[in-house]
Amino acid sequence: MEYKAAFVAFSEFINDQSLSQMQIVFIKKVIDYIVQNGYIENVSELMKPPFDKPQSIIKLFDVARQKKIVEAVAKIKENAVKIVG
Repeated sequence: MEYKAAFVAFSEFINDQSLSQMQIVFIKKVIDYIVQNGYIENVSELMKPPFDKPQSIIKLFDVARQKKIVEAVAKIKENAVKIVG
C-alpha cells in the first residue's frame, strides 16, 4: 500500500489535535507497517512488537479509539484481499 493511501486511512487520528506524541508514534508505526507489508493480517498483531513498545494500544487509547483503529486496520486488509483475490 502506498504511504499516502495509508496516511489517508488514518487521517482521522493524524489530524486529531488531542492525541499525545506517543499516540501519534503508535499510529505512524501502524502506517509504516501497512506500507511495508500491505496490511496487518490479524488485529491481534497490534498487541505485539513492534506495536507494543513503548506502550500498547490498550494503554495508549480509550476503548472508542481502539475500536476505530481496529476498524481501520480491518478495512485496509479487507480492501487488500479483495484486490488480490
